Amino acid sequence: MFGRAILEQPEGLAFQVWDADAVGWLREEEYRDDIVRKTRAESLEELAGKLSEQGLKDPQEFVRTINDYNVAVRAHREEYPDAKLDPSIKDSLSTQSSRAALDLPKSNWALPVVKGPFLAVRVTSGITFSFGGLAVEPGTANVVKNDGSPIEGLFAAGEMVGGLFYTNYPGGKQKSRRRKKR
Repeated sequence: MFGRAILEQPEGLAFQVWDADAVGWLREEEYRDDIVRKTRAESLEELAGKLSEQGLKDPQEFVRTINDYNVAVRAHREEYPDAKLDPSIKDSLSTQSSRAALDLPKSNWALPVVKGPFLAVRVTSGITFSFGGLAVEPGTANVVKNDGSPIEGLFAAGEMVGGLFYTNYPGGKQKSRRRKKR
């Protein structure tokens, strides 16, 4: 859902944004300074200005989008005051309530973005794999095109033809594909 929305943005760009309270939840192995380019600012308006130098097309819409998000987070919190952040489970802290709802919902771990300094990271989306796998000829394991004709020399088996990761994907699975050279 989010990957498609990012692809539909100008140049396929988006920005992840956190406030001072949420920054502590970022995992070092994913957000170290040598891994991502971080942009910091004291206000959302200042952040938008800095991000426009990195491809953000509409700084005012950026600020408006974050403000709309914050309204939705606040409305959910008021409607469900006992809901608490728990990063270890799907905690239902959401942007959806009877008073406010976003078209692209955040269904868990929705934290407000209100306290500076703010941090942003530019992101794009990509395809890691296809759920459901590739279509193959059952007798040969030859991968087939949409029209059913085989792609010469391309074969697939196991998880690549679906079943195992049909609706979810275990993070880090790609690391199991590394082969040690002998």
